[in-house]
Amino acid sequence: MGIEDDGTVSGFKRDGARAIEDFKRAAITDCVPSPAVTSKELPVVNADGEDDLILVLDIAASTDRVIARKKDNEVFLRQRDNSAKLDREQVRALEYDKNQRNFEEEVCTRSLLDDVDHEVLARYKASLDTDVSDEQLLRSRGFLIDGHLTNAGVLLFSDNPTRFLPCARVRVLKYEGNARETGSRMNLVKERTFDGPIPRVIDEAKAMISSQLREFQFLGDDGVFKVIPEYPEFAWFEGLVNAVTHRNYAIAGDHIRVSIFDDRMEIQSPGKLPNIVTLDNMRNTRYSRNPGIARVLAEMGWVRELNEGVQRIYDEMQGFSA
Repeated sequence: MGIEDDGTVSGFKRDGARAIEDFKRAAITDCVPSPAVTSKELPVVNADGEDDLILVLDIAASTDRVIARKKDNEVFLRQRDNSAKLDREQVRALEYDKNQRNFEEEVCTRSLLDDVDHEVLARYKASLDTDVSDEQLLRSRGFLIDGHLTNAGVLLFSDNPTRFLPCARVRVLKYEGNARETGSRMNLVKERTFDGPIPRVIDEAKAMISSQLREFQFLGDDGVFKVIPEYPEFAWFEGLVNAVTHRNYAIAGDHIRVSIFDDRMEIQSPGKLPNIVTLDNMRNTRYSRNPGIARVLAEMGWVRELNEGVQRIYDEMQGFSA
C-alpha cells in the first residue's frame, strides 16, 4: 500500500489517504474468517520528496477455507492485478477444493437403499470380512443418512450412479494413429462407456483397456524371443484408479476419458489438481479430494493411501523404457 499502479510512490501523507492502521486491521474487520496476515512498514521518499511510509501486507494462502467479505459475504479470486468476484457456483467449487465443503459427503436425496447394487456391496463386505446387514454397513460408514445415499454411496454402490450424477462415467476410446481426427477422417476404431458403481467400472474398464493394448515380440540377448506389453500394467491401471478415486465429481458436463493412440495413452479426469497438489509436488504430496471413496477402494485392494502410486507410475515407466 502506498505505491500506485504506475509505480508512483504516493505513501500515506497525501491528502485523503487512509491511515495505515485501517489496512492493517482490514483482515479482522472486513473478512470472515480472518486470513493470516503479517505487515511491515517500510520508510520511503514519496513523489513529493517527503519522508513517508509504504505498507507491505503478506497474506498467507488459505488451503482449507474460503475467505469472504464480511459486509456482503462476497468472495473474490485474485487474478494478477485484479480481483474477480465469484458467483455462487464458483464459490461452491472453491469450497469443495479447499475441503470446506465435501461433495462426497452430501446426501443425494433422490436415492434410496433400494438403489444399491448388492453384488458390489457384497464384495466390499467380503473385503472387510463382515456379515452385518447392507443397511447397517452403509450407515456405519456414513454412506447412508436418513434412508438416502450420500454422493459417495451413490458412486460406490448404487446400481446406476449416472441416474443421480450424469457425468459419473469412464469412457475408453481407441484411435488409429497418433491424433484425433474428425469428419471423413474420423479414426476412432473402438469406444465404450462404463457408468456403473465404481468397483464395477474399474473392473470393466481395466478389461477393455487391456484388450486394446498391443504386445511386442523381440529377440533377447540370450537368443530367445520375448514378449512385452505396450505399457506396464501397473502404470496405466494406477492412472485409471487414481482418476476414478480423485476426480472432481462436483463438476457437471464432463467425464473421465482414457484415449489410446498408437504412440501414447492419455487418462483425463475433470477438474484441476486438488488443493495443495501441483505438477511439481504430485509425486510426494498426499491429498485426497474424496477420502471416503479412497478408503473403500483401499479396503478393496485397489488404492494404497501411502501416496506411492504416482511415484511408482514414474518408476515403472522409466524402468520400462530403459
